[in-house]
Amino acid sequence: WALDQGLAPPLCHMGQRSRIGPAPGSSGNISFKLDERTAHSSLDLSKKGTSIVYCMLGIDPTKVPQNPERFREWAVVLGDAALSSGQHYWEVTVKRSQQFRIGVADVDISREGCIGHDDHSWVFAYSHRRWYVMLSNETTPIRNIGNPERVGLLLDYEGRKLSLVDVGKQVLIHTLATEFQGPVVPAFALWDGELLTHSGLDVPKNLQDS
Repeated sequence: WALDQGLAPPLCHMGQRSRIGPAPGSSGNISFKLDERTAHSSLDLSKKGTSIVYCMLGIDPTKVPQNPERFREWAVVLGDAALSSGQHYWEVTVKRSQQFRIGVADVDISREGCIGHDDHSWVFAYSHRRWYVMLSNETTPIRNIGNPERVGLLLDYEGRKLSLVDVGKQVLIHTLATEFQGPVVPAFALWDGELLTHSGLDVPKNLQDS
C-alpha cells in the first residue's frame, strides 16, 4: 500500500488555497468542503473546496503553514464537517484516479499517519485496479463492484456503519462495521489524478435506515 511506482501522476503548481473553517456536527444531509488546513503539501484543492488533485512535486513543505491540523507524511485531506449523529450521504467522482482512499476518520486522527492505517479511520481503497476495505492497515477485497466512475458513501453514525454505494443502482456494495468513539469527518487520500466530491445530498430513500 505504498505509492504505486508504476503510475505517473501529473505535475502541477500548487495554487493558493481558500481558508476553510471547521463545521459543527449535525443530523441530516451533510454539506462540506475540503479543509485546506489539513491538506498535505502534495495535494492541490480547488477554490470551491470540492476537488483534490495530486501533484508529484507538490509544494515545498516549508512553504505551507505548519499548523497542527496538517498531514505531514501522507497525501491526506479531511472534510470540514464533523459528524456525531444521524445518517449522511455524499458522493465522489473517482474516474480520474487510479490510487486513492475514501471514507471517514476521527477528527483528532494523527497527522503523522494515513487513513486506513489504524482504528481511527474507516476507508474504502482503490489500487492496482481493485477495490478494498481497509481498517487498521488490513485489507479485504471487495468483489463484484466493476469499474464505477462515481461512488456514494453512506454513514450511519448510531448504527456504526459506513457503506459504499452503487450510485447508478442506489444499492449498497459493501458495508463496514465501525467503532466510533467521537465525531468523525469525511477523509480522502490520493496518490494519482483527481477526486471530486459531491455533498449536500439527501440520503437516497431506499437506503434510509438500511
